[in-house]
Amino acid sequence: MRSLRFAKSSSTLPDQAGKRVGRALYLHASALGLADSAVRERIERAALIADRQPWNVAKVEGTAVSLLLYEPFDAAAFPALLAASRVNLADGRVVRTDYRTRDNPPILHRKETLLRPDDPHRPAFAALTRLAEEYNLFTEPRRIGTRRAWMERVEAAGLVVKGAKLLRRDVTPVDVVRHRTAITRRDLSQPVQVLVSHRIVTPDSCVLDYGCGQGDDVAALIANGFRAYGWDPHYAPDGSRHPADVVNLGFVLNVIEDRHERTETLTAAYALAQRALCVAVMPLGKYTFDGLRPYGDGYVTARGTFQKYFAQQELRDFIAGALGEAPVAFAPGIFVVFRDKELEQEILLKRQARDIARPLGWRAPDRLRRQVTARPELAERIQAELEALWAAMAERGRILDPDEFPDGLRDRLRAANVSPARATELCLSAPSARDNLAAVAAARREDLLIHLALTLFPGAPRYTTLARSIQRDVRAFCGSHAAALQEANALLFSVGKPDTVRGAVADAVGACLGGMRDAATFRFFAPALNRLPGALRVLVGCAGVLRGGAEGADFIDIKMDGRRVSFIACTDAAARLPVYTERARIDLARLRVTVDHPEGKILYLKARFLPSDFPGIEVQCEFDQKLVAAGLVDAEGRGPRYAELQEKLRVIRANSRDLHRDQNCDRNRFS
Repeated sequence: MRSLRFAKSSSTLPDQAGKRVGRALYLHASALGLADSAVRERIERAALIADRQPWNVAKVEGTAVSLLLYEPFDAAAFPALLAASRVNLADGRVVRTDYRTRDNPPILHRKETLLRPDDPHRPAFAALTRLAEEYNLFTEPRRIGTRRAWMERVEAAGLVVKGAKLLRRDVTPVDVVRHRTAITRRDLSQPVQVLVSHRIVTPDSCVLDYGCGQGDDVAALIANGFRAYGWDPHYAPDGSRHPADVVNLGFVLNVIEDRHERTETLTAAYALAQRALCVAVMPLGKYTFDGLRPYGDGYVTARGTFQKYFAQQELRDFIAGALGEAPVAFAPGIFVVFRDKELEQEILLKRQARDIARPLGWRAPDRLRRQVTARPELAERIQAELEALWAAMAERGRILDPDEFPDGLRDRLRAANVSPARATELCLSAPSARDNLAAVAAARREDLLIHLALTLFPGAPRYTTLARSIQRDVRAFCGSHAAALQEANALLFSVGKPDTVRGAVADAVGACLGGMRDAATFRFFAPALNRLPGALRVLVGCAGVLRGGAEGADFIDIKMDGRRVSFIACTDAAARLPVYTERARIDLARLRVTVDHPEGKILYLKARFLPSDFPGIEVQCEFDQKLVAAGLVDAEGRGPRYAELQEKLRVIRANSRDLHRDQNCDRNRFS
């Protein structure tokens, strides 16, 4: 978990910072470096004329400059004016006013607008302004400029100002210590693993870990050849907060107790993401609330930290509402928002790719079968380059255009005086290579059609143009975009036919990729999804569009009529008796999603639903058979809830001990 108190709110700095009110510009001292040269020169001259009186806000209006000293911004929610020095640059006159002894000094609103756009305090200050706007405190700006009038307005709204916070009167303030949530990691955090495994982050991209905690993700990325840097308000306050290709906002929003500040922090992080933003939080349903005290929309722990647990749909709606972009789910509590839509299309297509046996690399021709010619010598000399090219071709399932070659490969081939076409010819010189590439192409073609079919489903993302690499895939595998869409549309409509679904289920059961829960329901282990027939993958994909992704599901049910799909999440899917934590039922006919949390419900006879090559399936089969033999579960997999099962097992153990004791007594009696 990470700590974060403040965040940045803009990725680009304007030519001139500060807030304009009428013809006057108000600017905090920390933003002076962003002011244009004329404004900066006036303020510096005024400071010299005023004998460098203390100030933290400058007001510039024509040739008059007022150097204002307000209460510290981070200590007062609405800072009061303490002193002012008005300097007339035309004649050098200075008028000083001391407000410290006044009962009703002027106060400052919207203080975040005076700061630098990249000031780390801005999200918290902007959240304060959002709350004030929510209660309509700014509706009469001319009557709220002094402390007394402002406090009357605040009290009338049922609010109270306590230090730097604006709170509802009925809320007891809690001093949340956010940095205590940061932990030491030995491995990459789950969101960073997602970014790397899906190749959203590559060695060529730059990563900003926003709220990096103790910096373990950054250190691990750098150690493995990635470009990464991090910032954290407690552990790395001087860290870089510059725009990056990918920004990771991992386990930050869930430790922020102010809902408005969450929105401001999310917006600030997204402003720095040039290609993608990854958002990770603590998901609801995976953790217990024992020992936690309710506070706001979350909980306060005994250590003084705050935790907000998000339901998957709640997080999706929050991100979409704040950023105006539809996020893509990758796991429970993990979403990615793509600013680069071509990258989004590439990643979504790759997620449809099935697990296939791909060649590990190019192998040089057997020299024993051929006399020494120029080709073997050349192939051996550029073997590393050919292996890199073959790996890229095998990934895409087709011959690559020269500009698709991996970074640096064209330069290395050029240095060896080998053209892209010649290198491609060498890669395909062995018949087995062409066969392998054809097998990959067939799988890639199906993946592409499934991807296109899902984009046609109501509610799926729409793209005005396809990514260039996908356009090339379409031409290579389907001939044209129109032909691909026609096939994808036919595939999408085919899954609405029960006969198609029943046939695909029969194929999946025949391939031992899952099993029948009952006569009307096919159930399978979710990680095996991309090994299923295409019709079932489309069906689950459509359900995932409505749910917000299939991520987080451990088992998936498909009704034989193709109208309903259920996603089942368990506390521990690796356990012999997985216990439900959440069940999402998707009605594709009505486009409706219902979610429940069946307390204590157990997924029995798990081996039936696992792929036949699943590690340890034999042990699971033996365990399932013992359950049925003991009468705890019937042959259809129906059995007691968890608490009832525990009680039955306790009785069985007690009876077993009694029987053993009686047998010992009988032996002693006849001995």
